[in-house]
Amino acid sequence: MSNRLRYRVRDRPLIWVCALACAGLLLMPTLARAQETPVVSSSEPIDSPFRWRERGFRLGLFGGYHNGNRGNLDFGQGPTAINGVKMRARVSSPLSLEVGASYGPAERFVIDLAADGGPAIIDTVNASWIRVEAGGQVSLTGARTWHGIQPYGVFGAGWVVEVDGGASELLADQALAPFRYNIGAAPHLNVGAGFEIFPSDKIGIGFEVRDYLIRQTAPGGFLVPNLLQTLADLGAPAPKPSAWLHTLEFGVSIWYYF
Repeated sequence: MSNRLRYRVRDRPLIWVCALACAGLLLMPTLARAQETPVVSSSEPIDSPFRWRERGFRLGLFGGYHNGNRGNLDFGQGPTAINGVKMRARVSSPLSLEVGASYGPAERFVIDLAADGGPAIIDTVNASWIRVEAGGQVSLTGARTWHGIQPYGVFGAGWVVEVDGGASELLADQALAPFRYNIGAAPHLNVGAGFEIFPSDKIGIGFEVRDYLIRQTAPGGFLVPNLLQTLADLGAPAPKPSAWLHTLEFGVSIWYYF
């Protein structure tokens, strides 16, 4: 065997070892990078329209307009500006519980059902009320905002209580007492929708509309058979012993988050 052939046979394993070593050196940086956990720099903006809201307990001042459905004979409380206070507390990602109280300095008409030609308005008196309620808010985006806005639905129930009911001098005679209307304490239900924006981490401004379903009960004197017959003869609408009246309400709340 020649020297050249002996060199090729004897040194070929060494060549393969060198080749494999070089390949390993080339692959090591790639493998090391593959095992690294990618880290997102905190300075990079988050590419998402959603933002988490850490705070969930808040107190709010409320103001708005209550459209005051008077009923089919116009003897109920009329439209009024309202104001009040509310408290909400988040109990899960979408749900917050709510309690609140509002005041409305309303007025109402005094109706003479036996007037010639049918029911007629004969006076206007105070009929201010306080409304207490409890309910909930369901956020459509959970405990997050979407493009800085949190849309939601609301629901609740409670009582409307007259606190400054006026008395008409035209019904001062004790014999006319059955014709005097007083709201007393009327139950109500409500549902609605709204949205909230956040100028800062602790301040929220909510805009909402609600449909209030309030029970109205007619005075006993309105339901006397002879009077009902007179109204029927005149073709006038008859009073309903009890009715649930729809009333829209628009409001704005300013919330402080704790």
